[in-house]
Amino acid sequence: MKTRFTWITLMVLLVGGSLFTLMTSCDKLQNAADFKVKYKLPNRTFTIDSLNHLKTEQLLYSHSYTANIDSILGANNGLLGNASFYLLQMSVVSPDWVTLDWLTSARITITPTGGAPIEVATTTSVNPITRIVNFEVKNIDVASAITGPFVVNLYGNLSGPIPSGSIQMLLQSGIEITVSPL
Repeated sequence: MKTRFTWITLMVLLVGGSLFTLMTSCDKLQNAADFKVKYKLPNRTFTIDSLNHLKTEQLLYSHSYTANIDSILGANNGLLGNASFYLLQMSVVSPDWVTLDWLTSARITITPTGGAPIEVATTTSVNPITRIVNFEVKNIDVASAITGPFVVNLYGNLSGPIPSGSIQMLLQSGIEITVSPL
């Protein structure tokens, strides 16, 4: 009886271990087959006019984008795993003497058509002597939000008036898409 119980226990452990190994191997195989595709959105220039804003958050820029995700998936013959921003950068183009001393912090949201805004990047402090802000991109899956048209909104907290009649700005952005062929 004791030998029979040992054999049954051994068989259960062997089958269970084999199943665990196979399931773990499938996950590893799937992860090994995944690859990332970077999709750079078009650079956008915009102008901020000199206004005496209150020291509150202001909408600095808003633009509608369409990312052609279907063509990326078709070209790679795979399935969309997830998508997230990998690049969000704002910089002053002109005038040459203007820095970002009028901006204390900023954030970027995307809003899918008919959906709620999703905060995708922030910067909690802006160096007042710089002309470039590299946003801290959040690791948020935005795949469902970018399958159709979506709006990118840039908000800023101002520390006072904008120092010029108008400031030419540049927003650079990019999305990284994980394709899972298995």
